[in-house]
Amino acid sequence: MKRVSPRLNVSMLLIIALLVSACSINSGQQNDSAGSPGSSDNQASTSETADPFGKYDPPIVVSAVRAIDEAVKYPSGDSLDNNVWTREFADKLGIKIKYDWTVASTQYEQKLNVSLTSGEMADIMPVYSKQLQELAEFDKLEDLTELFDKYASPLTKEILYQDGGTAMKSATFNDKLLALPYTGASFGQVLWVRSDWLEEMNLPEPKTMDDVLMISKAFKSRSNNSYGLAANWGTALTGFFNGYHAYPNIWIKDSDGKLAFGSIQPEMKAALAKLRELYANGEIDQEFALKDDNKMLDTVTSGSVGMIYGPDWYPFWPFADAKLKDPKIDWKAFPIPYIDENPAKVPVTFPVGIYFVVKKGAKHPEAAIKMLNLFIENTWSKTADTEKFLIAPDGIELFKYPLIQAWPANKDLPDLYNAIKDALQTKDASALNGEQRTKHDRIVQFQSTGELGTNAINWATARQMAPEKGSSFSVLAYYRDKGLVLTDEMYGPPTPTMTKSMTTLLDLQKQAFTRIVMGTAPLDSFDSFVEEWKKLGGDKITKEVNEWAASQ
Repeated sequence: MKRVSPRLNVSMLLIIALLVSACSINSGQQNDSAGSPGSSDNQASTSETADPFGKYDPPIVVSAVRAIDEAVKYPSGDSLDNNVWTREFADKLGIKIKYDWTVASTQYEQKLNVSLTSGEMADIMPVYSKQLQELAEFDKLEDLTELFDKYASPLTKEILYQDGGTAMKSATFNDKLLALPYTGASFGQVLWVRSDWLEEMNLPEPKTMDDVLMISKAFKSRSNNSYGLAANWGTALTGFFNGYHAYPNIWIKDSDGKLAFGSIQPEMKAALAKLRELYANGEIDQEFALKDDNKMLDTVTSGSVGMIYGPDWYPFWPFADAKLKDPKIDWKAFPIPYIDENPAKVPVTFPVGIYFVVKKGAKHPEAAIKMLNLFIENTWSKTADTEKFLIAPDGIELFKYPLIQAWPANKDLPDLYNAIKDALQTKDASALNGEQRTKHDRIVQFQSTGELGTNAINWATARQMAPEKGSSFSVLAYYRDKGLVLTDEMYGPPTPTMTKSMTTLLDLQKQAFTRIVMGTAPLDSFDSFVEEWKKLGGDKITKEVNEWAASQ
């Protein structure tokens, strides 16, 4: 029986619903936080003297929906609706956010699609590129072009264009800015290793893939409950594949300069062969294919895994939790090892995955821009109070509270890393801004006293940001200095066949790779997977992607 993608069904329903609800959404049947596009209220909001931080008097209410990070924590007495950020938006801007609904991050896209299919749109919504494209096509979004030029603060404009304008271009359709991109940086993975296990077992630091395989086998031998390498089909094995010059799930240039999907390239087969050996030896979790990131990371906090490919911020979570349980535990970062004399490229995806959109006809569309201005001012300006608004001294991640935000592409690398490095070398921290000074002081405290800090924040900061061997930022700086960063060549909206077939193709890939690794299918079944991938829409997607690339 032919499989039908559930995402395809949702997409079709969404398009039908948008057509059917075209009139009803803008018919004037809005709540008191919205108005029609031509209403006098909406015109007044764009004709007043622009003030990026102007306060509404009387205060306004804007409706929104959002995902909630399952790991979010609040200080005693605070909540999503009452915290340092909601109070700041109310006090400084006169804006109160009323959430129509919230849901766990893992369920957000499904809930969003259902909501849009029923014709329900909040004033402000975080959406993915697929929903952005569909909402733009059916003219359901407020044009923010003039509003952004008028209300965005100079720092907001600087940050949103810090990548050279690619993020803003991705949010622009027919010369209309229809969303605020959630900008940030994308750095790629490092290899994290239990350095205390390396020392205990007198093992060398990993430099080659042979080292990784040898260390994995040794770590497994420690006990029946130990694994050499953490694994799942999220992103945990990306760095392992990269070590074989394989680049799954991104678009790369082939030998002819055309764009090709990394998951079907022959280098993947060699990497799968080695994973097959690790699985057979019990060096990776025998249930790895069933585990999401949280379940996989449980093996880290329990202290039963010795290596994991992952992002630069792992010292804050999950490593800090393990460190608090057992202070002897230590993790250090290393560049991704590779199989031959050619260094592995480290892929980075397009750093915008979420866009903040405003419903067409919202009474105060500029409110979204003002909230973004205040977020940026309180977190990234020279006068930012990062312990009040970003990460509290006890490690609580306050930045998870505000609905709308943007992170500078260059904030951490090179800016923060180089600033801290210079301050430590000169022993002069006077030139650091608030965030840089806070993190500099944590590193100094850990290096001079060994004090972990509340929730191990001193140790975690040093393991991420210290300009020394073993920190993840030192590895990322190495990638950039050596030109080892590989950018996903496809950063546009999903092509028509992607929307229709990509979920099915990714399911096919996961099933084929799982069978190969678990030994229930021969290694050569990779070749038949590639042929099936092409027939079920992959060739058509590849054609569309290359047509998009030629138009850029």
